[in-house]
Amino acid sequence: MLESNTPKPFKINNHKEHIYLLPPQGMSRARDILPLLPFSRTTLHEWSLDGRFPASVRLSPSMVAWRNSDVLEWIENHSNPANNTQENTNE
Repeated sequence: MLESNTPKPFKINNHKEHIYLLPPQGMSRARDILPLLPFSRTTLHEWSLDGRFPASVRLSPSMVAWRNSDVLEWIENHSNPANNTQENTNE
């Protein structure tokens, strides 16, 4: 089994809640990023294909991963309420 030099996400136990941290460099598999996302594995793959989430990178015929920097940027852009509302127009 090949091991990569990519840092793995790590957990901090904070009042019995796990907070997942993703390093900004490297790549992560679905199991590593799903705890950070408000949707399922199926939605992750569907949204990656249709552009609503950053595209995955195929590492082998049966393995994909996501660039951590892309995932973190997507989370930041979608966690800001100002980015999720439409601009009001004055009539």
